[in-house]
Amino acid sequence: MLRHFGLYNPVVQTAEMKDKEFTKYVDICRREQSNTPNDVLKRIRDHFFDFASGKAKKNHILDVWDYVEPMLAKNQGLAQFTLDYHGDESQYFFQWLRTVHESPARALEMSYGSGYNLSGTWETSFIDDTEDPINHFVRNDPTFVYNRQRQLYVADLASTVYDRAWDSSSPRKIVDFGAGALAWARWHGYEFVCPNQDWVEINAFDIDKTINPYDFFDGSKLNIHYRKGDLMSQMDNPECRDADLVILSGVATYLPAGELVEVIKAIFYLLYDEASLFFDLQVDCPYLQRSIELWGWPKMNLPQNAATAIANVEEIRRHLWSNGYKFGAEYVVDTYNNTPSAVMVTFTRI
Repeated sequence: MLRHFGLYNPVVQTAEMKDKEFTKYVDICRREQSNTPNDVLKRIRDHFFDFASGKAKKNHILDVWDYVEPMLAKNQGLAQFTLDYHGDESQYFFQWLRTVHESPARALEMSYGSGYNLSGTWETSFIDDTEDPINHFVRNDPTFVYNRQRQLYVADLASTVYDRAWDSSSPRKIVDFGAGALAWARWHGYEFVCPNQDWVEINAFDIDKTINPYDFFDGSKLNIHYRKGDLMSQMDNPECRDADLVILSGVATYLPAGELVEVIKAIFYLLYDEASLFFDLQVDCPYLQRSIELWGWPKMNLPQNAATAIANVEEIRRHLWSNGYKFGAEYVVDTYNNTPSAVMVTFTRI
């Protein structure tokens, strides 16, 4: 199975962050409709400029502040979070807020402690070698904890494809929609699995035009073909056919209500015999509401809870089964957070 190489434990039980912390900042955001008081905004600015002086060029510091100041000014919950977690004394937090708006897929790399510093340079896994105050946020925030859990789970699914390639000595294929920077492959040992990388072809797609995974690893050497594109535009792409695994990480929750069943029908014909489809459904919980309201994360169609999500998918599966689309199903609930944030679903074609 794929594993994390030289990485701190990617999934830990969150103990320090409680639901009330997230509702606190959302409540502030909703309750205080007026702008952040000038004295609070000035306090954050002074902290930030005192901290940043000498760590980056003045024009870089001003550029970062000019971007985040309007966000802080109109969002008192975000301003209070910044003070409580010392985000104004971090090399990375304000830059991450900017990344959330400019490149949401790249922003998820913060789950692994990777992001832009104040000078605009991308740093990989700063969590391991710095005392930056935002490390507590990175290690324990439920959104990041769940993303690490999801990527590890997908990596283990992918390992079955490598095993099949090894056992049969024949080429296999993985198709990843919403691939982002291919965190499951980069952080969980893909390069160490298959002695002949030509045996496993990965076709990856994402609509985020700022993502180029070749910035992170040599995709040509690893038989990875990465393109810009969304899920629906690739359904007729012949390069996506006969896949052993199709991955929809963080995609299904954004589909309009009722569209998931049609997407699964289309993917059915992309799958090789006994191949698998992975998708996940994030559910309504305090920290996702916080992410949407404080960070400006895109809005999602959130089931009420994990049980509702499973019931909804089972209804879809029964409908598919009765129409000749036969899948077995495995459900894995996010159990690492105090309140489950998602359900991971694996459909296996029968």
